Amino acid sequence: MVRPLPWDSAKAATTHHSNPHRRIYHMALVRWQPANIFDLGRDADRLFDSFWGNGGRGGDTTGTAAWRPSVDIAENKDEYVVTADLPGISRDDLEVTVDDGRLTIRGERRQNAGSDDGPARHVERTYGSCTRSFDLPTAVESEGIGAAYRDGVLTVTVPKAEAAKPRQIEVQVSA
Repeated sequence: MVRPLPWDSAKAATTHHSNPHRRIYHMALVRWQPANIFDLGRDADRLFDSFWGNGGRGGDTTGTAAWRPSVDIAENKDEYVVTADLPGISRDDLEVTVDDGRLTIRGERRQNAGSDDGPARHVERTYGSCTRSFDLPTAVESEGIGAAYRDGVLTVTVPKAEAAKPRQIEVQVSA
């Protein structure tokens, strides 16, 4: 959407040559986009990043820093499902552990050794290690936890213990 905005409000109004009471406003066209709720979080991240550094999300000038992968956690009647975006990490550089009720995902995205074109002029992709940890509910079967990695997405399934699964209780009618 394009919305006209005054170019310079103090100097924008000029009188028309044939009618001194008619004013002509010079306007500049500026692309306007309505605010998005996610923009507020992104703007806050930029503000904190500019003050405290990259905040663990990467993006430094060399592209090598700790970074934080995006994670979704879902729950169904039988299990919890943790899905993490880990693009560019090989299976050998990925580790999933459970220790003392805490699920930890670790990985490392390695930078390419180099190219024949010379050093990079601009780096936006982040390389280096990442870690995410989550406290598991007490009612899970830690022995049944499984992990699958495909197309840069790690899916960890955490089965619920029998006590945590919902069950229907039949109501008896007493006479």
